[in-house]
Amino acid sequence: MDIFNIRKKRILVAGLITFTCCILMVAFPTIALYSARKGISLWLGNVLPALLPFFICANFLYNIGVIRFLKSGVFPFAMSVLSGYPMGAKIVGDLKRGGEISLNEARRLMSFCSTSGPAFMAGAVGAGMLGSGFLGGIIAVSHYVGAIMNGAVYTFIYGKSQYEPELRTAAPGKSIQEAFTEAILSAFKSLGIVLAYIVLFMFITDIFHMCGGFSLIQNPQLRALFKGFLEMTVGCGAVAELSGTGKCVKCVLCTAIMSWGGLSVMGQSMSMLSGTGISLRFLFVSKLTHCVFSALTALIICSFVL
Repeated sequence: MDIFNIRKKRILVAGLITFTCCILMVAFPTIALYSARKGISLWLGNVLPALLPFFICANFLYNIGVIRFLKSGVFPFAMSVLSGYPMGAKIVGDLKRGGEISLNEARRLMSFCSTSGPAFMAGAVGAGMLGSGFLGGIIAVSHYVGAIMNGAVYTFIYGKSQYEPELRTAAPGKSIQEAFTEAILSAFKSLGIVLAYIVLFMFITDIFHMCGGFSLIQNPQLRALFKGFLEMTVGCGAVAELSGTGKCVKCVLCTAIMSWGGLSVMGQSMSMLSGTGISLRFLFVSKLTHCVFSALTALIICSFVL
């Protein structure tokens, strides 16, 4: 009975939030249209070409069973580092739903396999927003060191399960070509989910800005962090625009935002992890600890090199 009541409350909350979003889109159609165009443009210009090849390759390798020859953490971490959010969550979700790993192993993997890509941190954030590829390099190094530290902590908490790979080929009756076709279709489905979250949080961020919600936070650095709490790209852009703020502070703030990922990335990750048993609470806490470890690492590095 308690479970039924909890489920009912969650449905009511979700319905209320959705209804509120619909009302806001009707009340502010110009902002809704602008946010959708901006989100779709970002997705088409940056997200789709950057993630699509990796999503197809990851799906195909899983479909034909190649990843079973690797230790459970190697493949998701490598792909997460190469392609960025939310690739790690996608692979961990596939492994858990396929019965390859336990729930505790999935939690352990998510603690260090949920990362941004080096090209985005060094290029878009470092060189593009902060005007320094060197700062972007510090952000990337701190981000990955923080992820490894985070993984060490959660490995201590949950332990490391023994993963014995076994030979597995494509599903019976399916050819390699069919497995590849399924990988393509699954990749577009996953990227469609990413697009939906990008547009949604673009709209939420623009509504906050229009209503003056951000102006309620007087401290400009905290304001930038709050924007990053919602959407990391917007937050990093806000940090880059801070006047009178030193390079070290900007670097630490951007590192914290990138390691947190934003609610948008968290929503994308939870969609990829559906059916695994990993809760939003766990993901929230694990990303928060990743954020702290990475920011401290960035602060230490900046104190020596800047």
